[in-house]
Amino acid sequence: MRRVLVVAVFCAALWLSPGAFAAGWCGGNQETGADRADIVTAQQIHAVVAIPSDAADPFATDAARIADDVSSMLTWWQGQDPTRVPRFDQAAFAGGPCLDIGFVRLPETGAAYAAAGASEMFGTITNSLAAAGSRYKDYLVYYDGPSVQTDVCGVGGGTFDEGPGVAVVLLQGCPDVPSDAIATHELLHALGALPPGDPHPCPGDSGHPCDSPTDVLYPFASGGPLSSLVLDFNHDDYYGHSGSWPDIQDSLWLHHVGVPEESLAVAFSGAGRITSDLPGLDCTASCSTQWDQGAVVTLAAAPAGADRFVHWTGACSGKGPCALTIKAAATATAVFGPLRVPLKLSVTGKGKITCGGTCGRTIPGGNPVTLHAVPAKGSRFVRWSGACAGTKPTCRPATDFALSVHAAFTRR
Repeated sequence: MRRVLVVAVFCAALWLSPGAFAAGWCGGNQETGADRADIVTAQQIHAVVAIPSDAADPFATDAARIADDVSSMLTWWQGQDPTRVPRFDQAAFAGGPCLDIGFVRLPETGAAYAAAGASEMFGTITNSLAAAGSRYKDYLVYYDGPSVQTDVCGVGGGTFDEGPGVAVVLLQGCPDVPSDAIATHELLHALGALPPGDPHPCPGDSGHPCDSPTDVLYPFASGGPLSSLVLDFNHDDYYGHSGSWPDIQDSLWLHHVGVPEESLAVAFSGAGRITSDLPGLDCTASCSTQWDQGAVVTLAAAPAGADRFVHWTGACSGKGPCALTIKAAATATAVFGPLRVPLKLSVTGKGKITCGGTCGRTIPGGNPVTLHAVPAKGSRFVRWSGACAGTKPTCRPATDFALSVHAAFTRR
């Protein structure tokens, strides 16, 4: 699918009271700039509170607002499409799992961003997230600073098939427009709407459809609640359409409601770390994760400092990254071994074992080694035992772990 980049702003037209927001975030005031360990797998949307450098810290209030808005968005979205909802990043807290919300203090003052405008603000936030960002995550950002542009409620942009996309809600830009409606509008932009090929773009504005003001992606806010808006009026622009252009309903950032989840467990032989390319699996001890059936995930194994990765067993094989399509419950085991392994050589009868001068009490783990059974005068080689087998005088044993090799000789 062609990558589509959309950057669009959302403007206010009508003004209504935003109402009260309940304190709905279970994380309390656990403010952190870091992305906590994921407990949700696959592509996901990470929430962030962002403020200018000179602003008072509003994290506790804004985090509760984001949590309530996300809850409202998910309820509305599933009412519009019972088969899909956006997949939001979650983390484990003392009270249980809930929305993971990060925090960013931006480098400039609120006045500086207000003077620069919405597009500059979007670029600054995008750059601030880029260093720690992932192409498997999109971002929903609530910016709590002075209005950056008259009647601009938010700004968002992203690609259809790859992150990171960014949706920014400007909390002080349109205080009388429900922020859950703004967040939903901008998140659709972060997911890649409005794609080229859409039949109803607004004149001079290809980022928004203009076939109905009830469309949540219409360029001007009605001021009404999110419940009064629809996800793609007539389903002929960006969601659930039958055209050939990208369809946000197919976005990898949406969870398929009702699709079975399958367990992917990882186990260890030795010390190391197993991670997935998609968010959700990062383990240094045996663990299990749940994935949508049909998900495609690649596992990578990295050894601890004194070890090396040997190979996979179970659902994975080989010595490189392991690509899996999750069709049923599976377990993959990463086998790790030491950087150097002990080598013990012994003989019966008269003869010796040589290896070209490369053998010592230890050898580099995994490196090839060739052993030769050399009989003394008047003797002959009989057989190998231990890590070597057979009656041929040359042996190339596996060197992943400690090995003991014995050669037997007899008189002619």
